[in-house]
Amino acid sequence: MRNALLVSRDGRRFLLAQLMDSLCAGLSMVVLPWLVLDAGGSRSQAGAAFLAGTVPYVLLGLHAGHASDRYPRRRLLVAGTLAQAGLAMLVPLIVVLGRDVEQLPIALIYATGLGVAAGRVYVDAAAFGAIARLLDGDHFVEGQAGLSFVWSLGFLVGPALGGALTGVIGPVGALAVQGVGFVVASILMRSIRTELGPAVGEEEDAAEGDVLSGLRLVWHDPVLRSLTAVGMGWNLTVNVIYGLIVVFARQDLDASAGRAGLMLAVGGAAGLVGGAIAPLARSRLGPTRALRGALLASAAGAVAVAEAGNLVAAGAAFAVLEFSGLLFVTLLISERQTRAGAGEQGRVGITGRMVALLAATCGGLLGSLAAGHMALDTIFLLAAFATVAVSLAGLRAIRIVEPG
Repeated sequence: MRNALLVSRDGRRFLLAQLMDSLCAGLSMVVLPWLVLDAGGSRSQAGAAFLAGTVPYVLLGLHAGHASDRYPRRRLLVAGTLAQAGLAMLVPLIVVLGRDVEQLPIALIYATGLGVAAGRVYVDAAAFGAIARLLDGDHFVEGQAGLSFVWSLGFLVGPALGGALTGVIGPVGALAVQGVGFVVASILMRSIRTELGPAVGEEEDAAEGDVLSGLRLVWHDPVLRSLTAVGMGWNLTVNVIYGLIVVFARQDLDASAGRAGLMLAVGGAAGLVGGAIAPLARSRLGPTRALRGALLASAAGAVAVAEAGNLVAAGAAFAVLEFSGLLFVTLLISERQTRAGAGEQGRVGITGRMVALLAATCGGLLGSLAAGHMALDTIFLLAAFATVAVSLAGLRAIRIVEPG
């Protein structure tokens, strides 16, 4: 079935721009850890590079959500992608000016990743609100699923492209390609004709609040509060694995850059399917059973990754984790945004993402710190058991999410 966003010109351009933005962000999943290792960093430092994509959400998420519901969203979309482009070109420019890759400061690599992710925070916040303007209420869940689909597609192709580009032109060249991609995304955002809001009344409501209003909106709604709590616990445990998966593939499974990117791409493809079927799963099973099933399946995938002894087994297990994980996340986001009002979309959406990524940051940090003292397979096993515990606890917490 064709997604409602694909029917209109602006819907297609919006999805293509979001795809390009997430594709470029996906490059960083392989390129940044690889660049850290090439610059002489340790595996703990390489694992910490994963945090560059999450920390800005924690620091800037509330402000970005407030800005998205108060200021013109098209302007935020364009400015955010242009900022990402400029920051992505920072390391390539320094290398062109004569600095060897081996001499790059680790802090500079981190700063590049942090800056690019900071721009994406504002792009994501504006995108949540833009969906409500591009589609009517009858197609809202479908639109959110479409947005999650292209985000997943970007993070599917991005790591594979990042691995391929790293193997052919090196990580610095891959960052230059990333910068060009962000420019393309900005041009597409600028070409959208539909008024993306916020409307006058919605803008005034946001102006009367403060940057903490997103937290209050989530806290005062019991369904939003439960979904946020479950998502936070899940992100905490699963991202211990995600934060070290590239290091695990390279050092424990002896994977090349291309094969590591391929493993992530296979997982991303499975996640793409999981995200795409979310509206169907919700329609057939209802949100409660669909969310519970996805949560349990993700726990099984985490255990399988921890037990994998070779690249093929790890790739298959990671595919299970990604399929169920993206299904769970897409369902969660759809339920969350459905409950948010038209003038609350940016604040509720980015607050949910900020809380989830705060947990992801903590999970990635725990994994990075543990990597300096424990074997990776032991870390993965502990993270898998924790994911099982969160999933079992979540079965009761999401009971309140019912159709209609």
